[in-house]
Amino acid sequence: MSVEENSNSNNEHNNPIEEKPVKNIISDSMILDIIMSNSQDTIYFKDRNAKFIANSKAHANQFGYENPRDLIGKSDFDFFPEEFARKAYLDEMKIMQTGIPILGKEEKLVSSDGTCIWFLASKYPIISDNGEIIGTWGTSRDITSLKLTQENLAKTNDKLEETNLELQKLSDLDGLSELYNQRKFHKVLEETIETYQKKRNLGIECTFCVMLFDIDDFKLINDQYGHPTGDKAIHFLADIIRNNKREIDNCFRCGGDEFAVILFDTQLIDGLHMAERLRKEIDESIFKTENSKVNITISVGVEEYKENDTMYKLLTKVDKKLYKSKINGKNQVH
Repeated sequence: MSVEENSNSNNEHNNPIEEKPVKNIISDSMILDIIMSNSQDTIYFKDRNAKFIANSKAHANQFGYENPRDLIGKSDFDFFPEEFARKAYLDEMKIMQTGIPILGKEEKLVSSDGTCIWFLASKYPIISDNGEIIGTWGTSRDITSLKLTQENLAKTNDKLEETNLELQKLSDLDGLSELYNQRKFHKVLEETIETYQKKRNLGIECTFCVMLFDIDDFKLINDQYGHPTGDKAIHFLADIIRNNKREIDNCFRCGGDEFAVILFDTQLIDGLHMAERLRKEIDESIFKTENSKVNITISVGVEEYKENDTMYKLLTKVDKKLYKSKINGKNQVH
């Protein structure tokens, strides 16, 4: 092979046939026809009276037409319920007045059988060469399946929230007495101290009381009648506490036969009176076992929240009051 032939051969490999730009082989009208014929989203153009002047194949198929030309001259009022069509018409009039498009608007269509169809629509002004708005055009996509998924997800989330709230409630309750448990008692007491301290910092005179009490000689009840009867005694006492407390107050079982009540907005003298009424109510109530009747009594300690009391300090003070009731003969309040 000669040098010239070899050079020509290399040029053939190094200089492939030059292709024409896509713009030169696909016209604007072809591009528009491809889009209008194949887009899965509906596309439409309307004149100033909101009448169709051009429609995509998907838009025609939506209304049961094969040929998009069959929609020319018609409007949304020919296909949609009055309310739905009216909203679309008002949107288009606003676009022609302001020149501002509406983007990503969710539209809900309720059919005659009650079925809901959702569309995600965007609408734009059609502006002539001289800057005049001569109509509108828009696209829409059926997002019904997405909305149904979102609704189902929302329902699932609501159920999960309800379940979580129920689990939280159960985690705060003592299973035997159905009163709040000790963990909840400490949490509420800390929050209460913080709240009342803030009120005092604002110059508001306020306080609350904590009542601690336990069942006198509870071990003897368990030893004489058995632990199942002791459990029933706990439940019996919890019912009396619930029935005699104020609506604003919180009651707790702190473990074993120990109970607590937070008396909101209560001074010490009132807290002592309330504790005495509860003690008397329990003393006069008869707890019935299978074979006998048992008189249950409680010993109570009550203390009022003082300035800068911590939870530990307040509980220490009220526990000393409870101990005093015990060593002084039980079935009393201090």
